[in-house]
Amino acid sequence: MRGIELLHPEAQEKARQLQALCDARGLKLLITETWRTTEEQDALYAQGRTRPGNIVTNCRGSEYQSPHQWGVAFDFCKNIRGQEYSDTAFFNTVGALGKSIGLFWGGDFKSFTDRPHFEHPGYLPNNSTATLRSKWGSPERFKASWTAQTAPAVLPTLRQGAKGEHVKHLQARLNALQKAGLVLDGDFGPKTDAAVRAFQRSKGLVVDGIVGPKTWAAL
Repeated sequence: MRGIELLHPEAQEKARQLQALCDARGLKLLITETWRTTEEQDALYAQGRTRPGNIVTNCRGSEYQSPHQWGVAFDFCKNIRGQEYSDTAFFNTVGALGKSIGLFWGGDFKSFTDRPHFEHPGYLPNNSTATLRSKWGSPERFKASWTAQTAPAVLPTLRQGAKGEHVKHLQARLNALQKAGLVLDGDFGPKTDAAVRAFQRSKGLVVDGIVGPKTWAAL
């Protein structure tokens, strides 16, 4: 899934810093993937094993092995049609920029080189999710621990009928905090509306289904 707002707040900030560094140098960076569900990660793991295609990951989703599932990794490409993954020099340059701001670059992996990949190393000792799994048990519990580091005023007011990445972020937070079981489709429909109202009720907020500053702050 795209949208850096789906990442841990610290990883979000690193992604923004990297984008700014690339923009300043005229590098056409596109962030292509951030947070993944267990189902999405298992589907990727099956590729080249039980499904057609080449092997693209050694991380099992059902075992929470991918840092993408924990919101502390993102992928990128060159934002020029036809050159997305073919320019090795581009990836080496962006890799160096990412490392300069404290990111771990997948191009430095020893067993499985992954140039279009960055991780926030502070949560991944030895490039492993083992510590996260031991401490939090599941990505949902880890996400529920995140403190809001984005001022609610910069987040849009959402209500039924809204669509887009902010709705996906909302749905992810509701799943983490309420076990709402929402599909992260970016569509604020009746199920998302019901989940918002249930959350507002649980927090003693006005139950109107509108996600404004107070509801964002509680999330």
